[in-house]
Amino acid sequence: MPKNILHDIMTREKRTIRQVPLPHNRKTAYSNEEETLIYEEQESYTEAPSRDGGISRIFLWGTAVVFLLLLGFALATGFSGATITVTPKTANIIIDNEFVATKDTEGTSALRLETLELSETAERSIPADTSKQITEKATGKIVIYNTYSESSQRLIKNTRFATPDGLIYRIGESIVVPGFKNNTSGKIVPGSLEVAVSADAPGEDYNIGLTDFSIPGFKTDPVRYAAFYARSKTSMTGGVDGIMKTPSDVALVTAEISLQSELQSKILEKARASVPDEFVLYDQALIVTYDKLPLQVNGDTARIQETVHATAYLLKRTELERAIASKTMKNQSDLPVTIPELASLQFQLNEKPSTDTATPSIRFSLKGNAKAIWVYDEDKLRVALLGKQRSELASALSSFPTIEKVDLVLRPFWSRSFPTNPKKVTIDEAFVPASIPALEPVHNLMPE
Repeated sequence: MPKNILHDIMTREKRTIRQVPLPHNRKTAYSNEEETLIYEEQESYTEAPSRDGGISRIFLWGTAVVFLLLLGFALATGFSGATITVTPKTANIIIDNEFVATKDTEGTSALRLETLELSETAERSIPADTSKQITEKATGKIVIYNTYSESSQRLIKNTRFATPDGLIYRIGESIVVPGFKNNTSGKIVPGSLEVAVSADAPGEDYNIGLTDFSIPGFKTDPVRYAAFYARSKTSMTGGVDGIMKTPSDVALVTAEISLQSELQSKILEKARASVPDEFVLYDQALIVTYDKLPLQVNGDTARIQETVHATAYLLKRTELERAIASKTMKNQSDLPVTIPELASLQFQLNEKPSTDTATPSIRFSLKGNAKAIWVYDEDKLRVALLGKQRSELASALSSFPTIEKVDLVLRPFWSRSFPTNPKKVTIDEAFVPASIPALEPVHNLMPE
């Protein structure tokens, strides 16, 4: 019987037995010729579990949990806030009322009037193809000064103004010259007024340059005569008396109509661009006058010029809205409102504006349909909600009678209170549909 060969090999953990078949030419002691197994010991190098591995896994899981907690906290704080959508109270109103606005420097008028003075000039060149007898008076502008009194002085139509050479020019309408004022140093600042004058007679002799003027009508009162005087603003031009080439009457009328149409568009555009945001200007509250400048003829061409002077009467938006509310909503007129369609209402002057008094005023009517929207103080509302519980919302809103309702969104969704930081409270206003359309405004300007 062959001898089994055992290989003694040291192992760290366990032994394994490998079956190794013997070659077929070797015989065993068994009659059934079973293969002899040689048992061989082999070394197995299996490492034992380390304690450091378990600690590492615990650390990783702990770090992940802490990270998730920090992330949740960051989301809860960084994205926290409140969004309030406010629906203010509204009312559809029908406006058909008369109002009076006064230029009140003391600030006591309920509806104050502000004025804006504007001017524009345009010209046309047309053929001078007609010869005819022309008789024209020279015209120009002067500035009248009052150093006589702090009271205003009325000068009647056709008041005379004389040059040192004795040429006489007259004003075309009654005027009021303001009184003087004292400045901070006690020096007199003369009252002044710019007016147009025309020569006493036609002819080229009255075409003169800049000069001084006296008022002959005051000669009987030496003190007044010395304290009232005038100076040229422009040269006196256009005086003629004789046969000269000129445009036809039809050409002149056509050119004047074209000029006035152009000037009306220019002055209206200029006025609208000059109105401050807090004021409203209606087209019919723009009072215009047209001055024809002397016709200038050069050979076969004539140049006509015309200047438009406009006074824009401005109304403060908030005061007009309050005045409308007081006439159309008797029970709630004390609460502030805004009227989005304010500028679209039909405006009509009921009488010529008074300019001769110390406090100019206008009487006008407004007509149309509009929606009144009650106003609330957004900053006060935000402060009133800071730190409040959701359940306290209705109580906080009781101090804001102009609010109809609010829609609230708190973040994160589980929050039950408003933030204490005002920057995290957002206030939006719900869309308020317009009322039925107001009447179309009239765009023709009011001539003086």
